[in-house]
Amino acid sequence: MESSMNKNSVQYLIHNPFSTLTYEEQIAIKQLGRPTPDLKGLVSKSKKDNKEYTRHFHMDTYKKHTWLCGCEVEQAVFCFPCLCFGNETSWTDCGVKHLGHLSSKIKKHQNSFDHLQNEVNLKVLGNGNINDEADKLYEIEIKRHNEQIEKNRYILEKYLKCVQFCGKYNLPLKDRGDNIMTPDYNYGVFLGAVDLCKGCDVSLRCYLENSTSINWTSMTIHDDLLDCIFLVARQKILSEMEMVQFISIIVDGTTHVSNTVHLVILFRYELKGKPVERFWGFLNAANGHDAGSLSQTIMSEVNSILKDAPYKVVAQSYGGAAVMSKVNVGVKEMYPYAYYMHCHTHQLHVEMTQAVSGNKEVQMFFSDLSDITEFFSNSPQRVAVLDGITGNRPSRTGCNFTGTSGTLNTVYMYRSEIMRCMDIIIKTSQQTSTIKQAGSIKRLLSDSVFVVWLAVFYEIMPNVYSLHDSVQTAALDDSADESIPILVQQFEKQISDVRNKVPDIIEISSNLPDVNVKRKRFEQCNNLNNHYYDNESRKQSAIDVCNTLIDTTKDRLEFTKHLTAVKLFQAEKYPAYTKKFPIQLLLSTFHCYPFFDKDRLKTELDVMYFRDDFRTLSGIIPTHQYILRNNMIDTFKEVILLLRILMTVPPMTTGQENSFSTFKKIKTCLRNTTVEEKLNAITMLNIENKMISDDTNFNKKVIDMFSERNNRCLDFKYKIK
Repeated sequence: MESSMNKNSVQYLIHNPFSTLTYEEQIAIKQLGRPTPDLKGLVSKSKKDNKEYTRHFHMDTYKKHTWLCGCEVEQAVFCFPCLCFGNETSWTDCGVKHLGHLSSKIKKHQNSFDHLQNEVNLKVLGNGNINDEADKLYEIEIKRHNEQIEKNRYILEKYLKCVQFCGKYNLPLKDRGDNIMTPDYNYGVFLGAVDLCKGCDVSLRCYLENSTSINWTSMTIHDDLLDCIFLVARQKILSEMEMVQFISIIVDGTTHVSNTVHLVILFRYELKGKPVERFWGFLNAANGHDAGSLSQTIMSEVNSILKDAPYKVVAQSYGGAAVMSKVNVGVKEMYPYAYYMHCHTHQLHVEMTQAVSGNKEVQMFFSDLSDITEFFSNSPQRVAVLDGITGNRPSRTGCNFTGTSGTLNTVYMYRSEIMRCMDIIIKTSQQTSTIKQAGSIKRLLSDSVFVVWLAVFYEIMPNVYSLHDSVQTAALDDSADESIPILVQQFEKQISDVRNKVPDIIEISSNLPDVNVKRKRFEQCNNLNNHYYDNESRKQSAIDVCNTLIDTTKDRLEFTKHLTAVKLFQAEKYPAYTKKFPIQLLLSTFHCYPFFDKDRLKTELDVMYFRDDFRTLSGIIPTHQYILRNNMIDTFKEVILLLRILMTVPPMTTGQENSFSTFKKIKTCLRNTTVEEKLNAITMLNIENKMISDDTNFNKKVIDMFSERNNRCLDFKYKIK
């Protein structure tokens, strides 16, 4: 249907006579041209000699008669010049709706005096042949307007570059003052950047100092610019994803400096011969942060972007087992080649710790453990007291356990000594807060629930760290696809052994002479007065923890077929491959990605293995770039497809060829960003600054989008002659 916004539409011209419009509006309508919709409803039926005939309107009629236009509302054809300049009511008021003898009607109309006169009027409109004075005044008006627009856009671009500068180098665009009740913001570095530009640009300084129509430091302009930057950057990422053949999804949770947890989503794909990881944004679960809500949020975001390309997603990786357990299955159902895998962005031992923290007692145990570390790390005096008793210090890494010398082992081995340390601090300290903390830690170290889980995880965690280190090492080895499944089996056996010892571990730890049986604090804090934490229920919880660790490890490390495919591009093995083709590697690859032309892929690989120039290339990226550089994409079309998949799939460890951590940069950005407003835009500026700077039209796109926003104090839109 015709839109009322189309000023060249038949309906608009009928209700808004052309003669009542301004000269500028008339010129605009002429430039838009006649409307030529497909009038599928314009059908005429007639009878002749007992036969019924049906005539349909054809689009070719528009091509034959350049003055003819159509209206979907009326399902009729009209004369565009006559609609503009009047007369010939049959062709302007109701239009021609009957197709019988249409050719003769057209011929009669186009030969009429009024029609020819109106055609001439339309063609000379704005050409200077008539209304010369009006045209000249209009041109002067446009020129004056556009000169002012040029100045406005120049100032806005300078302002925009100051915003980009702060974002690129992770400098605070705005920060709240010490008084959180004060709504004002301190622009600090940002205003300093603006002042620097004013000092280097006389025209900018004069403009800003004399400007009365707009406050360039207002929150509205600042926030609108950030919104536009974020949206234009997303448009750029979307245009890239439309061009690429394969995409991987990476999702993880990270904590802002304000202790707010954010779910971040990245898209990884091959671009111009290299893998890139694009920051898409932070996701907020509208219905909470439970596994179901987060799963629904992630699926909704991914589907809105990739729903029309189900075979484009070749990998998915998630941080946080609570989210992973539901999301990866749902994504795999919609995207059949989206294999769930562990990637370098997620540290294996951290993910496994999070997996078991669904148990509230376990969650509180790790929280309490970090409190002990924090207590000592914040005071050299406390550490000195502890050194005098044990000669050891708890790890300074909080919950980020680093091995046998970490907090867990220290507390387990020196629990009694730390309790004595708390007694000394309570007696000698003059600070009430320190005394309270020391008393709390002492009670904690004698609490049966804490001591039981301390003993359980003392047995578990060395195996977790060992698996983490072994996987990191194995992923760099040629036989990673074979060794990682073996490591998983070994870990399963180790945790199963711990699981079998759980009853003895709990009985021994809960019956130590300095352990209190009941932990009231946990019950009171969680309103669980009716629940009893006896040994039997805790034994089952510990067994469940062991089972969860085994299941999580299997899920995360189950898919390693991409590591098998990488073996096809190990240049040092090419001479051996020419003698005996690695058919099993090819079949394994084809099993995962059956859309390849298997025979063609084998032949292309044979050619690669045979040629000396390919034997000098080590790795998937150099091979891919060599093919691109020598314009051999059509020659190695199946090989290039496989190479793009392998670059798109995230590596398992940071030591691999195509690994880099965008997520690590995001964490750094969040630690330095103190205000959460516009966090998506600020993070986008920092993380994707190269993509932004490489797009020479990026600032123009931002300003164009900014100019379309309502209630602008200044105009930023050019007028067209």
